[in-house]
Amino acid sequence: MAASLHVALGIPVDADPSDDTLLDRGELVISYNHRLNAPNWVAWHLDAGDLGSTKRSNGFRTDAGLPTSFYPVRDADYSGSGFDRGHLCPSGDRTRSPEANRATFLFTNVHPQRHEMNAGPWEKLETYERELARSGKELFLVAGGLFADEPERIGKNPEPARRIAVPTASYKIVVVLERGQRAADVTADTPVIAVSMPNRTDLANRRYQDFLVSIRELEKSSGYDFDTNVSRVVQDAIETRVP
Repeated sequence: MAASLHVALGIPVDADPSDDTLLDRGELVISYNHRLNAPNWVAWHLDAGDLGSTKRSNGFRTDAGLPTSFYPVRDADYSGSGFDRGHLCPSGDRTRSPEANRATFLFTNVHPQRHEMNAGPWEKLETYERELARSGKELFLVAGGLFADEPERIGKNPEPARRIAVPTASYKIVVVLERGQRAADVTADTPVIAVSMPNRTDLANRRYQDFLVSIRELEKSSGYDFDTNVSRVVQDAIETRVP
């Protein structure tokens, strides 16, 4: 897992590893939370080689590789909920092959998002990431959700523990490097983008830039330490600024 390119800048860690089930799905690395029935975070690498002409598969499906004791999230859990099946690693970041695209439709890469946020500023940032990748940049990304102590849940299962937690916000961190660069090449001047977008219905016409935050703010709100393979001095520089 630690050798995966997707977590080359470090595996995000928090104080309670008991709800972090790490999954390497080839195209992305996931920390899955069986208490929320949703990912804590998803990490992936993006460059021009990940982008091609493959059409969106739309084949959302249960992650069959989860422990059998975990609830298997399925389409029916989202039906009539008022929430999109919101990708963390987007379908559009994996268009080089049908197999790569299908990997993004696992429910371990999905959490409930309001459509106006998902198709609004969230999608606008996704589009910008791909523009950077096509221009020759190499991106390392982490995305996840922020959850209340007692989150809203969707699904029709009579057991609350077998329903899907709804995040109050979706966050994303984008570290922009040159081709071939890794954690040791991150400097105080490395471009980073960090956003926290509230899961609301009034965001359709908003820009992603309206939701910029510092990585340090996301660490405080999520409980995770990001970019753990980057030197502490450089972390202090890039994680405390807002682009």
